[in-house]
Amino acid sequence: MESSERGRFLTLSNAVSLLRVVLILPAVWFIALGKDYVWEAFGVVAVMIVSDWIDGWLARRWGEISQWGKILDPLADKVAVGAITIAMVVFKGLPVWLVVVVLLRDVVIFLGGIYLVKRRDVLLSSNFWGKVTTLVLSGLLLAYLWDAEVLKPALIGLSVVFLVVSLISYGRQFFDVLKK
Repeated sequence: MESSERGRFLTLSNAVSLLRVVLILPAVWFIALGKDYVWEAFGVVAVMIVSDWIDGWLARRWGEISQWGKILDPLADKVAVGAITIAMVVFKGLPVWLVVVVLLRDVVIFLGGIYLVKRRDVLLSSNFWGKVTTLVLSGLLLAYLWDAEVLKPALIGLSVVFLVVSLISYGRQFFDVLKK
């Protein structure tokens, strides 16, 4: 990573990504406290979801796109989604198998990304299918937070479909880089 790219760590867009990680603790805390704190949990999780959109918008708008941001944003997404899904398993009944699928997919993508950086000095950015998957998973987590029983089965199904589609999409990107 060039020194100019390293120096671009302290940007507003990266601060928003870091905020998402910081908000994990209050989000999990409010989820753990249960029904009396559902509005607080919803508010914190909603801010986390919106921050995922805002950090990318800020980076593009203000020319803050950097290697750091390309690492920090998806890493913040994966840590936040992982922590919230685990909290939802423990406190809201989200199926364990689904969390295992989410975490396995994220580990595979992460390890593939590390391999490409080390072997080819290429850092893949988040793609459309990854962003859609994060959006669908966010909807699923909100449905579990609100105990919206009617939405849960459909959102579980959609989540599985998009988890698979996004993994295939990232896999194609991975192999395209290896072919070059």
